Amino acid sequence: MNEHHFVSHDEGEFRLGFELLTLGEESRNRGKIFQLVQEKVDEIARKTGEKVQFLVEQDGVGYCVFRARGEHAVDTEPFVGSRMPLHATSAGKAVLAFLPDHRTRDILDDSLTEETPNTTTDFEELRDELDQMREQGYAVNHEEHIEGLNAIGAPVRKADGGVVGAISVSGPTKRFEEDGFEKEIRSQLLGETNELELNIAHKRGV
Repeated sequence: MNEHHFVSHDEGEFRLGFELLTLGEESRNRGKIFQLVQEKVDEIARKTGEKVQFLVEQDGVGYCVFRARGEHAVDTEPFVGSRMPLHATSAGKAVLAFLPDHRTRDILDDSLTEETPNTTTDFEELRDELDQMREQGYAVNHEEHIEGLNAIGAPVRKADGGVVGAISVSGPTKRFEEDGFEKEIRSQLLGETNELELNIAHKRGV
């Protein structure tokens, strides 16, 4: 089961892998944290009018766990349960930026595929980009995964600094390039993810 990503081995323990996301809605809806995340994804989509998704990293692969479409959203990949390249998506880079350095290097050693002509495939260049994203608290994707699509991603972190996953807002490049649009989306996303982190900490009693 491990080779098919149904389970993941981590520090002597086995836990369910995210391939199970494709097997039914019930497996996605379990857990207090994910319930909070799903509600927040829906809320951000409603407020921004764009497509919003929540990504997690497992075994070096990004998985789309939740997805919501706002009023003006364009219908593009990914779909719930689908795999996503961490290095070429804003949510994936937001996760990578807050993982331990050795973990990030292990993931990126074999995964820097060129998704579009804009994808960063040089490790040193991407590492510099991740350092900047760690400082600013968010990540961007300018047509790096899908041509004609831009996105902004923000990590969802626990009180101990660990990363739960990341939420991204995406839309047509032309719309994101409109004066002040990307800045407004970024402000909304960071505010909402900060609120989510506080709710998660409260829910976990930490």
